[in-house]
Amino acid sequence: MKTLSFIFVFLCIPQFAFAALKIGVWKENITPILSERSTSCMGGYGLPLTNPRCGITDAHDYLSLRALYMANNDTQFSLIVFDTTGVGDALINDIRQRVSMLTNKVDVDNLIIAATHTHAGLDYQGIWGGIGSEYRSRIVDIAARAVIQAQSTAQGVKIFAAQTHVPVSNRRGWGIVDDSVTTLFFDNRKTDQPIATLVNLSAHPTILDGNNIQYSSDYIDSLRTNIERERGGMVIFVNGILGDAQFSTTERTIEKANEIGKLVANTILESEKAKQRVMGTLNVSTITFTHPVSNTAILQLQQSGALDINLDDKNQISVDLKYVQIGRYTSLLTFPGEALTRLGLPIKYNMRGKYHLFIGLANASYGYFIPSDEFGQIQGRNTEERFSMDKYAGDEIKRVIDSSIK
Repeated sequence: MKTLSFIFVFLCIPQFAFAALKIGVWKENITPILSERSTSCMGGYGLPLTNPRCGITDAHDYLSLRALYMANNDTQFSLIVFDTTGVGDALINDIRQRVSMLTNKVDVDNLIIAATHTHAGLDYQGIWGGIGSEYRSRIVDIAARAVIQAQSTAQGVKIFAAQTHVPVSNRRGWGIVDDSVTTLFFDNRKTDQPIATLVNLSAHPTILDGNNIQYSSDYIDSLRTNIERERGGMVIFVNGILGDAQFSTTERTIEKANEIGKLVANTILESEKAKQRVMGTLNVSTITFTHPVSNTAILQLQQSGALDINLDDKNQISVDLKYVQIGRYTSLLTFPGEALTRLGLPIKYNMRGKYHLFIGLANASYGYFIPSDEFGQIQGRNTEERFSMDKYAGDEIKRVIDSSIK
């Protein structure tokens, strides 16, 4: 009887233990080289095709691509994050195809390609002038090889989670915003040495305004640098429910961006003191979202070849969202654009467990997702509506997500 009890306990251990889960990381510099800069443009400010920030020659900090590979038994989850405003559909597809050409060991169905949303990075969507073919070809290859390299470095880890808050405000005037920061800390299982830190918070990287003519990841550079300097390992930053979230400041300088990044980094490092273990197996499920695009400006940009989105013969987009669970207490959702607070927070509240990561601009960059009862209701502000695919896209994606994760 004692032997049978021991066997039963042993078989149950994997859902609570660290041992089976491995992660690997990789980082690359994706700042355009001199020959690529004359044909590439910054993104993020101004009306489509009107932004003059092309041919930028100076860089304050280098733009990076960061890859995270996670595996448990036969399940994989991979994440590539670019320092850019958003990533277009064809570019995402080309990266996946390139990975498949180079290896059959990476599960491209569970490969997520996301953007930090810095407005001092290059325009990977084509809205503000786009990027040159030489640079585009190079980053496709870099991205594919980065996730393969991340897989090759994979090692057993202990995972810890922590949550804290930072002074983020709602730029559309609402009294609510997602000011939380959820962080996962990955340490080597045997040595306890830090391998990676995954940071998820909601705030536009727009301390640097449209007058800026230096490549930069904005406040994210200082955030990552300060955590890496203090803790070690690599920091991967992913933006969250960012559609109407920002750090409020009238100072639009590199110095202010560095100050805010350092403040957030110190807050995260302080939160690590109260970190809790994340124990359990990795599970990944897929949520498919399909919806028509009714915004005529977006349709015209797509039809002219200026905007990199894939539409079917009914002018519909279709994208896979990923819902990831690590054990019982940690869940992660990828989202194909910029959710506004009143849409994203209720979705986040419905996610399972204690620690929730909501990753925006992942697997697509389909603009703003707005609750229909808020659409066009903010007097004097319509930026988000002008870059929204459809008034009811927000309602529909919430319905699809909620019904899938209940």
